[in-house]
Amino acid sequence: MKRILAILILACFLLSSCNSITPIATLTAAPETIAVQYTAAAVPWLAGLYNCAGVNVVTAEQRAADFLDPQAIDLALRIGQPANLTSPAYQIGSEDILVIVNPQNPTSSLNAEQVRGLFNGQIMNWQEINGSDALVQAWVFSSGEDVQQIFEQTVLTGSQVSSTARLAVGPDKMAQAVANDVNAIGILTRHWKAGNVSDVFTVATVPVLALTQDKPQGAVQELLACLQK
Repeated sequence: MKRILAILILACFLLSSCNSITPIATLTAAPETIAVQYTAAAVPWLAGLYNCAGVNVVTAEQRAADFLDPQAIDLALRIGQPANLTSPAYQIGSEDILVIVNPQNPTSSLNAEQVRGLFNGQIMNWQEINGSDALVQAWVFSSGEDVQQIFEQTVLTGSQVSSTARLAVGPDKMAQAVANDVNAIGILTRHWKAGNVSDVFTVATVPVLALTQDKPQGAVQELLACLQK
């Protein structure tokens, strides 16, 4: 009887000890910090980026496209391919670049030649293209922004923006400026477009890119794979 009791006690001890050991499969890697830079036009993709990061920590900084530095961080988000691409680039989406006007503007559509004239100053009055008898007020972004660069390369094709054009400091300010002035015209991406402006011309459809230092690995690789789904 004593021998049987001793065996039962030993068995209970062994079972208890085994139950207290954490299986290797349940251990998780420590969260990593992923440094990200992004342009204003790429803001709509930040929500997906944070969702795909999981337990990892994302530190994000907004910069103009000309000041993105993929060599100093893990990931840089922008609209369209830069002129001199030296870093690996991965497409995570696509974006339309639009020319927008105030909803009260009677102009419902424009062609590339008319858009060029409205932004370079050759067309100064809407009446010249069968619009209202009112001066055109063009709005543009800084030349360092990706959306502006795509617009200039695709539409202006070497001509300069009018000296009377006004500068919008961000997509939200661009939309607000055009929404507040019936004679205004501007540039905006489709993801930033709201109901307070109307699009009258599609400049281009371009890729949304994630740039990296080199071939991504670990948490950055998993993040990119998630963003591309």
